[in-house]
Amino acid sequence: MPVRVREKMRPKLSGWAQKVISDKKLRKARATADTRLLALTLATQTEVAERLGPGGRGIALHALSAWVPMGSGELQHLVGQLTAADWLVEAALTESRLTGRLTDRVLPLTCPLPA
Repeated sequence: MPVRVREKMRPKLSGWAQKVISDKKLRKARATADTRLLALTLATQTEVAERLGPGGRGIALHALSAWVPMGSGELQHLVGQLTAADWLVEAALTESRLTGRLTDRVLPLTCPLPA
């Protein structure tokens, strides 16, 4: 039985991920692969209240570094691209967290599976 769940879930997740990374505004902004990967990662880390991270408290930067290569200032640049593409609002970077929320336009693209 678990095999059937995986067989049905993989295409659903694959299609969902493809919709996220091929978002029209990200394409028009000529977002880099790193920006699209960050967009996909943020879409999986959003609470019901649109805010990033568990309880809306943001996402720890060390958790993001596992998915998105980050150097000094690179994350700020990627967040800026997502803000310009109307993906993120109220985005703020501290030394340890990224806070903010997805725009209403992006909410239909959030992860189809419960966290």
